Amino acid sequence: MKTSKIKNSLVVMAFILSVLPAWGHSDWGFTKDFGNVRVTYWCGFSNHEERYKSHIIARLVEILSKELGCKQPIYLDFKHSYVEDIVPEYKLWYKRGKSGDTLVFHVHEKTYDAVKALQLIEYGIKNKASVVKNQRDTVIETRYWGPQTHTSLSRAEINKILRRNVSPLINKVLANKIYRPKNESDKIVEGFTYYFQNNKYHLCYERQEGYGAVQLELDNIYQFQALVYYDGVLSSRLGVVFDTDSTFYVVTRSNYVEEEHAGYFLSKRHVIKNVADIFQPYVLKELGKSEVFIGVEQPFSGTRRNLLYRVKDDYLVQDLDALVDKESEKE
Repeated sequence: MKTSKIKNSLVVMAFILSVLPAWGHSDWGFTKDFGNVRVTYWCGFSNHEERYKSHIIARLVEILSKELGCKQPIYLDFKHSYVEDIVPEYKLWYKRGKSGDTLVFHVHEKTYDAVKALQLIEYGIKNKASVVKNQRDTVIETRYWGPQTHTSLSRAEINKILRRNVSPLINKVLANKIYRPKNESDKIVEGFTYYFQNNKYHLCYERQEGYGAVQLELDNIYQFQALVYYDGVLSSRLGVVFDTDSTFYVVTRSNYVEEEHAGYFLSKRHVIKNVADIFQPYVLKELGKSEVFIGVEQPFSGTRRNLLYRVKDDYLVQDLDALVDKESEKE
């Protein structure tokens, strides 16, 4: 790689980083309705994949409620622990109201679990009288907002429900294909996406005519993004998918022809070395048509680094700044 090319890439990267907002904000929520199911996702960063997982789970809950003939409102409250990998906190209770009762499910965790959510919702629908009888108010001291009262079945009761075998009905619901929801500002009409089925994530290519073959199957997706070479483009041939907070794959499609003539390339599983306390999503940008810029910036740990992935030789430059400094010393 020539020094001039490296410096040109850094100029582009410096511009990318310069337009990013400074870190420091409060969490906010997104609310969406799926039939009788309302879901709210509370987050610190809107492009964490848990946002889209919360909507996928809401779609599955809607299917489950129809299977059980349940027409009452169901409210899903997803809080994302994006800084710490905490012990998952689940709550389940009925909110009584003049116009009817609402089954409320709350979860606070780092990685959402569709199976556990469905187990608790199924129990809540089938055992309303028991939930209403056993739910209790508990006063909890919070770090920033003082004492707060929470209503739920006890943790012991919830853990007992989650230890049960997954029911045939839940397995039937999980067999449905639920595609990743579109971002409201996403202009891409053709590009990589994934669907959730049987508790797995399946990466594929979406065309206006339909979906291509599965290129990758994963147990979890930490961050996903279909990339474009310039703003305003309606098609993408490159996608980046993180299965953990430090490992990722890159998948590319060779052209825009019919699916049977398309060529795909899936990278090996790359590891980003020497990163810790990851909580802010990676900055991902396509440079040219064969390179991916990956920006790491974690204010809590003071980590800031620029990486470069090259599709043509499936190679990851772990520290682009250090490489440029080394080349500059030779001049």
